[in-house]
Amino acid sequence: MAARAGIVVLDLEWGGIAPTVRAPGFDAADPGDPAYGWGPVDSAVRAASRRGLAVGFSVTHAPAWAEGPGRPAAATPGSWRPDPAAFASFAAAAARRYSGAFPDPLTPGGVLPHVRYWQAWAEPNLAVHLAPQWTGSPAGFVPASPGIYRGLLNAFYRSVKAVDPGNVVITAGTAPFGDRVPGGGRLPPAAFVRGLLCLGGPPALKPLPCPDPAHFDVLAHHPYSVGSPHRHAINPDDVSVPDLAKLTRPLARALRLGRALPQAPKRVWVTEFSYDSNPPDPYGLPAAVQARWLEEALYVLWSQGVDTISWYLIRDQPPVPNYATSYQSGIYLRDGRAKPSAQAFRFPFVVEPAGRAASVAWGKSPAAGVVSIQLRRAGRWVTLARVPVAAGGVFTRRLTVPRGSSLRALVGAEASLVWSGA
Repeated sequence: MAARAGIVVLDLEWGGIAPTVRAPGFDAADPGDPAYGWGPVDSAVRAASRRGLAVGFSVTHAPAWAEGPGRPAAATPGSWRPDPAAFASFAAAAARRYSGAFPDPLTPGGVLPHVRYWQAWAEPNLAVHLAPQWTGSPAGFVPASPGIYRGLLNAFYRSVKAVDPGNVVITAGTAPFGDRVPGGGRLPPAAFVRGLLCLGGPPALKPLPCPDPAHFDVLAHHPYSVGSPHRHAINPDDVSVPDLAKLTRPLARALRLGRALPQAPKRVWVTEFSYDSNPPDPYGLPAAVQARWLEEALYVLWSQGVDTISWYLIRDQPPVPNYATSYQSGIYLRDGRAKPSAQAFRFPFVVEPAGRAASVAWGKSPAAGVVSIQLRRAGRWVTLARVPVAAGGVFTRRLTVPRGSSLRALVGAEASLVWSGA
């Protein structure tokens, strides 16, 4: 909780919890069926709950018996045309187990914590997670994964909501980049989302036949970037940090046309995003740059309507087998020492140009009180503005300061990192 995180997203591996063989008598919708192996998940949910964190589950990867027939040898296990009915049964079992009413097997008379946030799958525009991405036709390749995923999402939605209508269903976070040539293993995320929402290409976004429109509460994406948070993706249907309009415009259109149900406002989340740092990764960003880009990314995403962001990871992974295939994007090193990004995550503060002479200061306060926005002048800190805030509240203030100024935010005795170059 030192990082002031509010929610933690845990992987819920369907294929790792369900039995490897579906034996006679197995009740997939029963969370108490002895063939299920919930123990490690129970432990993770208990640990998060003790720390005051809300839990979200990302439910992925089918057991072999729940995949479609004819899985090619090259397809990733758990990815091939998962059965929506089987997925719905597992979702029902998981939602019942973590409904807040299911007996905790380790605590007589106690119950397992309630999990309210449910994400259906992960990065379904990549064949490594959901296959096939395309099917052949006389006219060429046709996207297959949006339709496969819509069936999974809708089955998941109905099961999770049947257990508790207050549960929140989140679409799988789409990966940021796809292949420019049809037929590969990556469908560009904007094209995938349009397909999910039964819309044609831009700018018209014409409605397409859609017998069972997508049902969800939150649209999610993973806007990784090859540069700063202000750098746009190169390809037209790829989506990096500043490109969320490629997803939110189709979403708004789908809502108007009844292709995103229920017809109620949809939230937009980023359920995975980060930059690696050096140290420890020799190919990562300098630690100070990682911290600055973290803050900038939070601001740029917030300004596009994103209200929840999951940074990946809290602590660095070991470089096994190497740095290129592991993540050193934590805000803490492996030994528990905080990087500058830990304070940036806890108390983000940025100052962005807003015209010829004006700037906008933006931040998120780690505590309730009055935030003081301060300018470094002649060797001392001078308060420019005071803004009342709630704990975790976002604050903004328009300022006129010389270019190149150094500023910070202060609440109580806690200061943000210094923002230089305003």
